[in-house]
Amino acid sequence: METGSEKEVINSFLKKFAGFSIGPIVSAILGFITVPVTSYLVSPDDFGKSAMYTMGYSISSLFIFLGLDQSFVREYNEQEDKSNLFWNSLIVPLIFSFILGVIYIIFYKPVSILMFDSVEKYTISILAFSLPFAVIDRFNLLTLRMEEKAKIYSLFNILNRLLVLFIMIPYLLFIDKSFKGIINSNFIGLVILCIFETYFVRDFWKKRFSINKSLIRKLFQFGLPLVPATIISWFFSSMDRIALRQWSTFTEIGLYSAAFKIVMVLGIIQQAFCTFWTPTAFRWYKEKVNNEKYMKVSDMLMSIMVVIFAFIVLFKDIIIKILSPKYANANVIVPFLLFLPIMYTVSETTTLGISFSRKTSYNIIISLVSAVTNYIGNFLLVPKLGAMGASISTGIAYLVFFWMRTLISRRLWFKFDLSFYTINSIMMVILATASIVLNSIIINILIVALILFINRKYILDIWEYVKSFFSSTKFARNRS
Repeated sequence: METGSEKEVINSFLKKFAGFSIGPIVSAILGFITVPVTSYLVSPDDFGKSAMYTMGYSISSLFIFLGLDQSFVREYNEQEDKSNLFWNSLIVPLIFSFILGVIYIIFYKPVSILMFDSVEKYTISILAFSLPFAVIDRFNLLTLRMEEKAKIYSLFNILNRLLVLFIMIPYLLFIDKSFKGIINSNFIGLVILCIFETYFVRDFWKKRFSINKSLIRKLFQFGLPLVPATIISWFFSSMDRIALRQWSTFTEIGLYSAAFKIVMVLGIIQQAFCTFWTPTAFRWYKEKVNNEKYMKVSDMLMSIMVVIFAFIVLFKDIIIKILSPKYANANVIVPFLLFLPIMYTVSETTTLGISFSRKTSYNIIISLVSAVTNYIGNFLLVPKLGAMGASISTGIAYLVFFWMRTLISRRLWFKFDLSFYTINSIMMVILATASIVLNSIIINILIVALILFINRKYILDIWEYVKSFFSSTKFARNRS
């Protein structure tokens, strides 16, 4: 039976999670609005160029942080002087962003030809000027996240989307209806956002700091191995679309994209949970919280994700027709594609041993093995099965990703029980396979019923916690 203090802890946990969830959910809704509005106002060619710019910005971000943003997160609860940690983590990426920006401006011709097939000096200059602001934005938001200021963090996520939307529409309508209009709007929005963020974390910016060589060395030891791991992970996550472009047709790419719309529903949960969980887990580690507490969160998360997976697979035919009636054939792509957000999200709770032990070099091995698995799967399946082959390969690769993270973490941390993850993983594979091969509603219902039975304890616990959370929230509102 739960004690009063335990219920208060759980309610606090759920309250912070709800606070961190608002930003990704509202941002996703605003994102769904922004894309069709933008595609209506600019030509497909310009829309494609803006997408290439975004990809260039994202790839640049993989390098400029040098893993020190993740080091900042890891050391936050370990260091007494948070402001000094902030500056020692920030200063190298900030300097490197200026250096990379200068390189882009000097070599703007080959860079712009690579991105746009044309010389675009102005656009490359905007990319160069954006990089320092990208560093400032990242560390401002990480500070709010590690301070566990959920509402403010979510507010800036929403503000980011709103600024882009409200600046871009007038800009495209009245100033420049081209890809440069989209890029300029994003840049203006980024600068304004950084100004507001910096005001909210101004105490970190104003305090004097000193370069701490031993701390920087420690930050690099944790962060640098994450750079190749991140690059490999980017290749790993992009392999499905690369394979479809190489070995399949645009029709199959369209079907895959339609299926991805459904998967992104779970992607929102993934983003919300991962944003909230990292600072919480590191704070618990600093406070020497019992390991069973981590596993309780992990088991409950597994139950939630598996149940959502089961019902999306069960109703996938209806969901895909509601979202995109023209893409009814995308229903077979959905089941295995769902493993991407599910296995990644749950692995965030089982992989903690790698971060706690600071042995981040294991992430390179995990990412490399997962990427090779995905490449082999795509090479064998995409030419024969198209988008469905890409989804199966992605699903298998993320199962490998989850189990490698979990087993290595377990070896470095403590030997937690694996049976619950094993049973649920097997049940998800069975349901995904049955829904594609047999596509029998009766068989699907029976498998879903079995999944619910296996997870019944945690489903009931979660229900009780949610009821307790809402009743306490209602009580607090009535008192106020």
